[in-house]
Amino acid sequence: MTTTPEFPPIVDAYLADLDRALASADPRERAETVAAVREHAAEALARHGWDEASAGRVLDELGPVDAIAAEVTPAPAPAAPAPAPAPKFEATDVVLPILAVVVWPLAVVTLVWAIIRLRAGVGSRSLQWLTIALSAIPTLGGILLLVMHSLNLLGP
Repeated sequence: MTTTPEFPPIVDAYLADLDRALASADPRERAETVAAVREHAAEALARHGWDEASAGRVLDELGPVDAIAAEVTPAPAPAAPAPAPAPKFEATDVVLPILAVVVWPLAVVTLVWAIIRLRAGVGSRSLQWLTIALSAIPTLGGILLLVMHSLNLLGP
């Protein structure tokens, strides 16, 4: 196993500055960049010598730390929260209000028809009373809503 001599202090400081400059970079790319610069510096110092003057020339050759850091991909930004799903449009959202408008008057007609049949004494009395009860609910509810609306109790 081959060992390389320790870097001169100026190279160690350069590598530490590079590591700090890459703090906002993608972690994997940050480690690869620092390792590549470290390897390049070791090879260049092996060719030119491990003294301070050679180290200065190698660092000049590498260029400023900021220039290297500018070429590295920044870390991915945290994912933005997903937008709230748009409300689903369903056919019943349209059909139910239409039925309320159309069926409500039919409830009044059904109520009157059931009362007339009950007084005439024809048909099943129990079904006629059921029809009266079921027709009275939307009829009275509609009348109540109409009165509340006319008195401005339901809001604008």
